[in-house]
Amino acid sequence: MAGLTALACVGQNDLLALRKVCTRQQELERKDFYGNTALLKACYLGRLEAALILLRSGADVKVANYYGQNALTLATYANNRELIQELLRWSTYKEFNRNTLTPPICVATVLGLWPLQKFYKELDRHNYEYIQTAHGKEFFEFFKRKTYTNCFIYMYIYILFFRS
Repeated sequence: MAGLTALACVGQNDLLALRKVCTRQQELERKDFYGNTALLKACYLGRLEAALILLRSGADVKVANYYGQNALTLATYANNRELIQELLRWSTYKEFNRNTLTPPICVATVLGLWPLQKFYKELDRHNYEYIQTAHGKEFFEFFKRKTYTNCFIYMYIYILFFRS
C-alpha cells in the first residue's frame, strides 16, 4: 500500500483503496505531470464517489492544474451534473471562476452542452456576459465570430504558449 497513490486509485476507480490512501494528507495534494490532483482527476473522469471521498478527506476544492483548470471546469468537460452540483456545495460559482483560465461556462459553450450553459448563466445572471477567456476576450462576443474549433484552439494557444 506504500506505493499506492490517490491519483492511481482515482484512475482505477478503486474507492476502497482511495479511502485508505486519503488518511495521508500529502496524498490529497500530490500532482501528476499536468498538475492534476486526485480531486481534479476525479472531476475530469466524472467520478462522483471518488470526488466525494476526496472532498470529505480535505482535498482543496480551489486548486487548479498547470493549465488553469479547476475542479468545476473539469467536471464540466465530463458533463456530470451531479458532480457539478456537489462541487458547488463546497465553493461558490464565483470563487471557481476567480481561479481558472477557462471558466466552466466557456467549456459548456464550446462543447455544446446547452443545459449546462443555461445552468451557469442562472448562477451568475448579472456577470456571465463579461466572463473572459484566457486570452482576455469576452467569451460570448468572441464565440459569435468564430467556429467552435477556432474558439477552443484560441483559448488553449494562450495557455500553452503564454503561461509556460
